[in-house]
Amino acid sequence: MTTAPARNGTVGAMKRDDLRDGAIALVVTAFAQLDLWLNIEGATHYGPQAATAAVTAVATLALALRRRAPLACAGIVAAAAGAPELVTVLTIQLWGDFLPLLVAGYSVARHAPARAAAAGAGALAAALVIVELRVPVSGTAANIPFIWVPFCTALAAGRALRSREHRHAAERDASVRTAVADERERIARELHDIVGHCVTVMVVQAGAAENLLERDPRRASEPLQAIQDTGREAVAELRRMLGLLRGEHATPALTPQPGTAELDELVAQMGAAGLPVRLDVQGAPRPLPPGIELAGYRIVQEALTNALKHAGAASATVSLRYGARALEIEVVDDGHGGSVNGRGHGLIGMRERATLYGGELDAGAAPQGGFRVRARLPVEAAP
Repeated sequence: MTTAPARNGTVGAMKRDDLRDGAIALVVTAFAQLDLWLNIEGATHYGPQAATAAVTAVATLALALRRRAPLACAGIVAAAAGAPELVTVLTIQLWGDFLPLLVAGYSVARHAPARAAAAGAGALAAALVIVELRVPVSGTAANIPFIWVPFCTALAAGRALRSREHRHAAERDASVRTAVADERERIARELHDIVGHCVTVMVVQAGAAENLLERDPRRASEPLQAIQDTGREAVAELRRMLGLLRGEHATPALTPQPGTAELDELVAQMGAAGLPVRLDVQGAPRPLPPGIELAGYRIVQEALTNALKHAGAASATVSLRYGARALEIEVVDDGHGGSVNGRGHGLIGMRERATLYGGELDAGAAPQGGFRVRARLPVEAAP
């Protein structure tokens, strides 16, 4: 559930790119055909004009594939520009032949892997050589720089942009990994405090049970039961803490960790900071495992902080639902939704907390406007 927004966003971007490339290909095709039949350039025509129109249409329409299938685009454009010249000399157009060669060269260098880019560039270069050898006006010495300099520049520009994009992607991945590691370390410190609290409670209850065994053995079962329950919680939290591979340099905090009972205070703090928040509690509040309490509090805190700092929200609503098997959290603001893109460090932290307790978190634009964060923390999964 947490990866769906990113995946849907990628698919949507690909569809928009395909539509844009298709529209551009149609416009270039129409202009090239108009130029051919009206002879806007005033160029000398070679060969049958209908054949020139056909291969020109193939070359320009192939530009619709420049991002989805850049190698295929380069191959089609190269074949349309060069292959017919081996049979008969046809007219070479700026808009219908040379422009598609430049765009296909840039696209295959920009969007294809190294081997595919080299193959596509080679095919296009071969087509240019054939055109220079077969078409009289293209093979003149004066035209050679005007053909090869733009072509090589397009290839170099496409490859440079691809390298920069890969470098930025690697930097983003490294940043996300660092954010995940920092958030896990923070969670581990908090779980350290929870386990420490549980052990302290067990020691106190054990002392009480020892005293009662001498004076009132029947009542000794109560603190012993408390030791058993607290021990289960401590073991569960310790298991989660060890699973996070906590760093040795972390220093545990000494203050008690907050829970859902402290949400009223958090709401008041946000109001004082300029974001009025309404807290809506549904169901009967009940004690939850300390880790669930802390995770719920931190998710609400991070969602409200995002709304306050980035979304331009005027108000927000926090809904807390105590279900039979899960604690459900919903935070909705009325801002412009610009605070989150699905990969922000705040969302990474919230998702880490939800996943740690077997839950799920979804964040995205709210139907009525603004931004919405929803989380479900299974209570039965927390011993």
